[in-house]
Amino acid sequence: MVDSKKQVLTFFPMRRDDSGNIKLHRVEWRDASTFTGFCAKHDASTFSPIEKVRFTGSKQQCFLLGYRALCHEIFQKTGALKASPQVRRLVDRGLPPWGQREVQEFHATLTAGQAKGLSDSQELKTAMDTQLLAETYQGFSSAIVEFEGDLCISCAGAMTPDYDLGGNRLQTLHDDRTLDSLLFGTAVTDTGGAAVFTWSDKASASESFMTTLLNRTTDQLPGILVQFMLTYIENSFFSAKWWDSLSELHQSHLAALAEISNPYYDAFHFLNSKLVPWKVTKISVH
Repeated sequence: MVDSKKQVLTFFPMRRDDSGNIKLHRVEWRDASTFTGFCAKHDASTFSPIEKVRFTGSKQQCFLLGYRALCHEIFQKTGALKASPQVRRLVDRGLPPWGQREVQEFHATLTAGQAKGLSDSQELKTAMDTQLLAETYQGFSSAIVEFEGDLCISCAGAMTPDYDLGGNRLQTLHDDRTLDSLLFGTAVTDTGGAAVFTWSDKASASESFMTTLLNRTTDQLPGILVQFMLTYIENSFFSAKWWDSLSELHQSHLAALAEISNPYYDAFHFLNSKLVPWKVTKISVH
């Protein structure tokens, strides 16, 4: 996945060129695979079963991939909320009064959504903390899509499924109730890689979303997975070799998905294209 300089490509954090187009940039692979939500000691002790042990798709490994994805989401949302007051003071500078009102209203709505998302994520983390400490990992399900081929794109994060892949509404995001989350991460295997989804057994929306995803054919799944990552998981990282192998049409499509600021309210579509050199070898749910 890394190039000769031990670097990978990403759109995260989002940057734009002089023409306003979303811009790729390179990061060192260790920076791409690490976030500072844990101290070194607790990071090593907590995640050693997925960092130092061959991935076999055990319940513990799937749980830990989901747990790390959730912790990353909480880390990002906490940082965004801390920066929100400063952003609010600066974001409407130079605009006419009507423009300032529109920007401030949008920012207030965005901040409220981030606060609600953080609260829901912290509630889910409390439930996962209990299972982590007890080492039982009960009350959570996982789906694993294993494939042969280079793990040329990787990420970890969480999304809140409001529609399934058939366009059916699963939950309303501005409801006051706690929303269902779907956790996602990737892992290296002996023959290639694995895409791992984890969700609470109480999260009916997440289960329904996964049903429509896993109903896709094994030929369709690789392309769906890549598009899912770039649409819903902002901290996605990928190899320059893979990106350069794509057609301009596919590059433009994937960049447009990565550019979506809110995939829950913006219209988009997934192409029925393979996009990655993966051959699905096994799909399991437990």
